[in-house]
Amino acid sequence: MGTIQIDGSTPKLTIGNATAEDATILFDGAAQDFYIALDDSADDLLIGLGSTVGTTPIIAIDENKLSTFSGAITVGVDDTGHDVKFFGATASAYMLWDESADDLILAGAAGLTVAGATALNGDVTLGGTTPTLTIGDAGAEDTKIVFDGNAQDFHIGLDDSADDLVIGLGSSLGTTAHIICDEAGHVTMPLQPCFCATPGGSDINVNSNDHTVQFSVERFDLNADYNTGTYTFTAPVTGKYFMSMMFSHQDIVDNYCKVDFVSSNKTYTTYHEAGENSPINTMHYHAVIDMDASDTVYVNVNTEDDTNWNIRANEGQFSGYLVA
Repeated sequence: MGTIQIDGSTPKLTIGNATAEDATILFDGAAQDFYIALDDSADDLLIGLGSTVGTTPIIAIDENKLSTFSGAITVGVDDTGHDVKFFGATASAYMLWDESADDLILAGAAGLTVAGATALNGDVTLGGTTPTLTIGDAGAEDTKIVFDGNAQDFHIGLDDSADDLVIGLGSSLGTTAHIICDEAGHVTMPLQPCFCATPGGSDINVNSNDHTVQFSVERFDLNADYNTGTYTFTAPVTGKYFMSMMFSHQDIVDNYCKVDFVSSNKTYTTYHEAGENSPINTMHYHAVIDMDASDTVYVNVNTEDDTNWNIRANEGQFSGYLVA
């Protein structure tokens, strides 16, 4: 049989006679067969692979106009696409693949909800008059942004149990906190270089007119930069450091003493009136000094001629911290 032509003003081809049976148009190919058919038991219109209705459906349309695609869907070809638009239940809310702009657009009230992990490999811009990025849904859980570096990772996160905003090292929230801001606005930096040391528990008998003051007992040392054996602070990073020292002495006969912050880059000096024939007096000195990483600083006192005097126990301190 050759070509079949159905003419007339309203030509129609009817397959089936309203009985409970499948009705099929079969395309009998050399390598593959396809069919368009009514699956009468399911009340579905099918387009499928093969010659048997229902065996390998590709598209199924049911009586409620619900369409099911069993394979991948390609719209257009590479370098020549088409707009694809999905409307929502709210007026003017839709998702549009705009082929000319190469953009996926969520318009109107349309939003995006992602339940699983999402990888974004390009820039992200939040537009609008008051753009907001919200992380979390008011649940009792930590939330964070992780910066995944080659050698080091960092994070910014909410420690929900402590109600603290934390900036720290690594990808795990709270493991190595560098900056902590609490709900009252207090900001602490637990690893910021900061130390305080005092003279030992007994008076130090000084038998020299040129003496390194022995601040041998730590009160605190946040970043473990102070050495109680050498009485020195070692800068962990290059920066400007505020240094302060104060101690009580007795039995200095000279009128004055020279007090130094002896650092690797420069010696910072002040002169102090010792108080001639005064049994007890106090020396104090403050300075902001520049230090390179691994530079050291300690306190030295020179009494010029006096070689028999004492630094009083537990009175005074040598302290410092990173300013900038």
